[in-house]
Amino acid sequence: MIRTITVRERGAVPRRMRAAYNKAAKASWVEAGKWWHANRRDLRFSVAHGRKAGYLPRKGEETGLSRAEFFRSYTGRKLRRWGHRRPLEFSGETRRMVRSVSITASTQSRTNYHVRLAYAGARKFNFRNPHSQIRMADEFRRLTPEEPAMVGSVYDAGLNKRIDADKTENTVRA
Repeated sequence: MIRTITVRERGAVPRRMRAAYNKAAKASWVEAGKWWHANRRDLRFSVAHGRKAGYLPRKGEETGLSRAEFFRSYTGRKLRRWGHRRPLEFSGETRRMVRSVSITASTQSRTNYHVRLAYAGARKFNFRNPHSQIRMADEFRRLTPEEPAMVGSVYDAGLNKRIDADKTENTVRA
């Protein structure tokens, strides 16, 4: 006569799948956020990214300006004083300040998994001339068409690695 049957389930089995998935998803989003910060943050300040992301042209970037008009413009003053024409950057202070980031991952609902990167050093992007259409904070957040796929591949690789490595156990005695 059989008195007890013990079933030991290992890995992300249906009873423990949601908890294992949430834990793996959160860690994968943090990993994707760290990858973004390390590899894509500094590109925000490049001329090439500005063109791809559709940044509005700054004063002095339009053609047909004389030499004197150009060097009185924002871009001309930047070029003369700092030696660059990069958007979102004048002296380089904000670019240096965004080296530190606060990364938060959330798995609040089944459809709303995300990572949030908060750059406290980018607070100067919120100031703007009321006569200008340029919104630097929005430009800093803007993604090029290929960037979501890049972040998605980093997230997927991390999620697959974590789900495969899950060693959760559940014992049921009947």
